[in-house]
Amino acid sequence: MRKIGLKGLLTFVIYLQMVSICFSQLVKLDKKIPIEENALIVSGSFALLPNGTFIFTDIRDENNQIKIINDKGKIIKAWGKMGPGPDEFSGLAEIDYQNPYLAIMDAGKRCIHIFETDLDKFRKIGDILAWEATDFIKLYDKSVLMGGYITSPKGKGYIVFGRDFSGHNTQYILPLEYKYGERSLSEHQKTREEVSGISSRDYADIYEDDLFYISDVRVRVIKTNLKTKKIEILGKDPKNFRALVMDKKTRNELLQPQTGKGKMQEILNKFSFVTRIFVDKDYFGLIFLNREKKVGNELYFVAYVQIYDHSGKVLYEGQLEDFYTEEKISPLVYQKGTGCLYLLGMTSSELGVKYVIYKYQIKL
Repeated sequence: MRKIGLKGLLTFVIYLQMVSICFSQLVKLDKKIPIEENALIVSGSFALLPNGTFIFTDIRDENNQIKIINDKGKIIKAWGKMGPGPDEFSGLAEIDYQNPYLAIMDAGKRCIHIFETDLDKFRKIGDILAWEATDFIKLYDKSVLMGGYITSPKGKGYIVFGRDFSGHNTQYILPLEYKYGERSLSEHQKTREEVSGISSRDYADIYEDDLFYISDVRVRVIKTNLKTKKIEILGKDPKNFRALVMDKKTRNELLQPQTGKGKMQEILNKFSFVTRIFVDKDYFGLIFLNREKKVGNELYFVAYVQIYDHSGKVLYEGQLEDFYTEEKISPLVYQKGTGCLYLLGMTSSELGVKYVIYKYQIKL
């Protein structure tokens, strides 16, 4: 074997440093936007409007369920009273915006409100009954795709389905067996036994006619073409991802009042959780959280990003700079065509709850 001289070794080291620098700049923190104090009580979803402002839902605010916040973190508009009336809401949760339409899930009324937008005006054009929807909503071709569980007229279970704006037509999209990235109900049941006992969430994003779906406990992305119905399973566990696996003893301890709370904290500390997925023309990415940052006596979640091309080849993996949050669910907005990714972090203290939008720039 030929020996490498000092000059060759130095050249190799410089090459590795250059590669490291290039990859470290693929996803870069652009800025942080602290949201003004007491602006949000409990927000689980937001969207970016064409004028650069953010629209948030606030499920706990009885007087203002919808809030517009500018790029300085200040509220510029708020409305939406809680109540049973036709123009009132009962706990707004997930939100999606695709110009000119805005869709908002109402957890209390079990429906999705549809608005048509024009600059800063929001005109309600209808409601879609959606009692089966529990997770994400995504606008697509004058319909709303939803995550949850529904049974088709033939008795088959689906975890992704859609309804048009009239609410009369239902599309059955992704069968139950694909929830964790499996292809059969028997394989699905095996994985379900490993993760049951802790509430799970599902996420999705759409580019043109392709839906990208993922559960929060497995790095398996289900790519479904909404026209041809072709289904592909993509994804590879990142080196920092710790997949949730629970035995029967752990599940039983979770159910016990004496041990449940402590066991839940143990699980949150030990395992990783996917919190969102996003997709663009040439790539798709997912964000997962690990509870590993200690501040004082508290442990917080930090965020990692994994990016693939559309065939499933890994393009990038890394931790998102500076980000940390208290919850295992972090709302995300991705601005297609720009590479701008906005991730919402939340921390609480005796002084109250603090929200920060972290803006990252992806350059691939």
